[in-house]
Amino acid sequence: MDTQNYLPSWQPGLARNHILAFLERVTTPDSPEFVPPQQRIATFDNDGTLWLEKPNITELVFLKDLMRFDEKRTLPVGAGLRQRVKHWLHHIHDELIEDASLLFKEFREGISTDEYHSWVADWLDKARHPRFDKPYTELTYLPMREVLQLFAAHGFKNYLVSGGSCYFIRPWCEAAYGIPPEQVIGSKLITRLSDKSGGLEVEMAPVPWFFDNGPGKVLAIESQIARRPIAAFGNSSGDIQMLRWAGTSPTSLCMLIEHTDDEREYRYSPGDDTLAAAKSHGWTKVDMQRDWRQIFQPG
Repeated sequence: MDTQNYLPSWQPGLARNHILAFLERVTTPDSPEFVPPQQRIATFDNDGTLWLEKPNITELVFLKDLMRFDEKRTLPVGAGLRQRVKHWLHHIHDELIEDASLLFKEFREGISTDEYHSWVADWLDKARHPRFDKPYTELTYLPMREVLQLFAAHGFKNYLVSGGSCYFIRPWCEAAYGIPPEQVIGSKLITRLSDKSGGLEVEMAPVPWFFDNGPGKVLAIESQIARRPIAAFGNSSGDIQMLRWAGTSPTSLCMLIEHTDDEREYRYSPGDDTLAAAKSHGWTKVDMQRDWRQIFQPG
């Protein structure tokens, strides 16, 4: 495998070498570690692994903006949106909502998944990151997009596995990452089928169904894919179990993204538990400052 031109945004070093050596081992037919294409599954966390998550997780910024838009009536929102969004915020991040009584407010009309996708697309078209003054979808990590492309070119099926909601990610993931929406595994709400004016719609209720984080990531992957990944990428404690599970494959690549560059991005720790797990299980750590020539697409 000619690797000279692979991963141009990566510095030469251990992390890049581990990726290329892994691909060599699992895709070379006469290799003792050859893996058939149907078993080449790679899973990627989203926030902090494929795009930035500071100063706030992007989906939470969207939800807060949506509540403000509801007050101004600048989006075609329905009655009860503020209560439903607050329900959702509470279940994703309890600390954001102090008044737990909101959880028991009456549910009124539903929001369809199609409506929600259109709101996400509209918001992403207008919103700008407060520090970089760019659309959020332009703040995906260029080195990780190169990994996604390289894996796909070598017969891998890439899955995005996020603690965020699949409803937020699916409208834009294919354009940003080349990952189709059916390969997104995320947190979910209870849904129901509604017959409106002779047409069927899938509506979301403000009741959590599944939180795709920590152990939940493994359960969701097993349920949706029914195959164990042989490669996994994450950046936080919510990814520990996913990385450990992938690491039990006979041949595997487990990588932890470390945010070490406060000049080009942000500097923060993945947490002591995550670092201890990386050391214990021998995961490859990616140091943004040292290993990445570029973080975002120039321009």
